[in-house]
Formats: sequence, C-alpha cells, structure tokens
Amino acid sequence: MNNDPFWSAVRRRHPDLDIVILPPEPEPVADSTLPVRAPEPFAALEIAEADGCWQRLVGHGMPTSVRRWIPGPTRDSVRHAVTLTLDGVSAAAGLGHLREASAPLKADGWQVFIPPTGMPRIAADRAGEMGAESLLFGYATETGRLFLRLTSTGLPVSAGRARELIGSVS
Repeated sequence: MNNDPFWSAVRRRHPDLDIVILPPEPEPVADSTLPVRAPEPFAALEIAEADGCWQRLVGHGMPTSVRRWIPGPTRDSVRHAVTLTLDGVSAAAGLGHLREASAPLKADGWQVFIPPTGMPRIAADRAGEMGAESLLFGYATETGRLFLRLTSTGLPVSAGRARELIGSVS
C-alpha cells in the first residue's frame, strides 16, 4: 500500500485510520446439474457405513448415534453426518483403538492423516461423487469419550429439499 499513490496519500493524511482491503465476494454456489436422488435410502446407507466403521475400528459397546443433514458443496445438495460416541472408555482402550485404526482405514480406501498434536484423533477422507467424504475418529482423554464422525459426499437434491433437510434430522 505504501507504493500506491492513492493509498499512500490517504495513509499520510489520516495516520489514525486502519485500512482493510477485503477480497471480492465469492461467486454464488451453483447447482450440481446432477440428477436428484432420494435422501432416505442414502441416509440409511451412510448410517450402515458408520456402524460398519465402528465395528471394524472399535468392535464393542453401544455408541450413541446423532444424525443430521448439513449443507453440501452446491446449493441443491446436502451431506449426511453421523456421529457415534461411547463414554466411559479407558485411556488404554481408547488410545489403543486409535493406534490400530490406520491400517483398516487405508485398506478401505481412506487417505489417513494423524495430527501430531492436540486431541488424539485420526482424520481421513476419500473421493466421492460430489466432493470427498470425511471421517474423524478420536478419543477425548478428559472425558473418556471415543467418537467417530462420518460425513458423506454431497447428495444432489433440489435446493428447496436441501433447505428442508438441513432443518431436520434423519
């Protein structure tokens, strides 16, 4: 800004002002142009996938399940998120599940990332039809909670149906 004739003059005349230049407004998110699909069967498949992941990675317990629709990559799409949680897991068991999870996830086609700091967790994603699906598997040492969140790839529905689903739970 100091080399620009306009902004350098403004800065010289008004040293008390802070100047912030904002980026341009993002382009509106377009529609997917893909055929509309039914959300209920898709949600059932995602719930089954999350349950299957839990069985492969943990293999025990009756986790609590929370399911919801979230915005998709386009205005006329949604994603389905399933979060499974199990409380009262010992640190040895929780951390053990995390240590053993990388190989089965890679075998299922997931790209796995294990952050070196922070809460013990594994982040993974794999390509889908409308963006990647993602998985977060972690253990909260303070509370003894083991959790798995599976977020689907985008599902094309109409824009109106997307708004309707995001306001509801499947």
